[in-house]
Amino acid sequence: MEIESGPSPDRPSPDRKELFGKKVFFLNPPGVIGDVANALAEAEFEVYATRDHAKLARFLRKEPECLTFVNIDEGDDEGVWRSWIKSIKDDEASKGAAFGIITMLDDEDKKSYYLMDLGVECGFVVVKIGVARTTEILLRMLEANEARGRRRYVRAACPPDSTELSCPTDEGVLRGWIKDLSSVGMSVAFTGGASPRQGSRLKDMQLNLKGVRVILNGVVIGSHEAPGVGVISVIMFEPASVNDDKRAKLRAFIKRTLQATMDKALALA
Repeated sequence: MEIESGPSPDRPSPDRKELFGKKVFFLNPPGVIGDVANALAEAEFEVYATRDHAKLARFLRKEPECLTFVNIDEGDDEGVWRSWIKSIKDDEASKGAAFGIITMLDDEDKKSYYLMDLGVECGFVVVKIGVARTTEILLRMLEANEARGRRRYVRAACPPDSTELSCPTDEGVLRGWIKDLSSVGMSVAFTGGASPRQGSRLKDMQLNLKGVRVILNGVVIGSHEAPGVGVISVIMFEPASVNDDKRAKLRAFIKRTLQATMDKALALA
């Protein structure tokens, strides 16, 4: 988990989007965007997909500081997306939202309209150029729009029933569940009143992430009380224990967990 320092007396407190970055949505993503979205997630951007533009519009009125890439090839009437984007940009509650266009068709008239007339901020991306090139363009767009914020790693809050953790120690096996998880660390609620001391090295921790097992080493860097939960231990993974395969499993679980949480949020929007 990243530890953010507090604001200095002569510096204003950063707002949430500066600290935590911006959510990135793909609306009606074509199949090729699946691989692109995975690459963006691996680059530690917070990426979501949805096919319900009405619910997304309501969500953006609650949380406007998001980036949305709209697939304008979806449906029979491309004008729907022109009106949809304009309505959100014209709404006082959601005018902070930013947009980009994804399409299979390199149409200069459409490109001119979206970029010049409608003023989309995140480009007009023709996805038929391939996954690698599309990813490169979108990474550049996200960086330009400061989508990562000051946060270096995406973190997902984990439902108690979605994870298990066990770790052998000289005193017996520590067991618990993961409260939140990133690709570099986690916070854990241990069961049975056990709580390892700060500085403790935990070797061969077995994380069970919805049936996917990952074995890592970590170091306890601190702890805090969480209402209704108890003591939460903050653990950083030892880099030498995290190879590419393990990191991919962590990021895949984080992405799935975030998407499930967002699906619920959109359903309530």
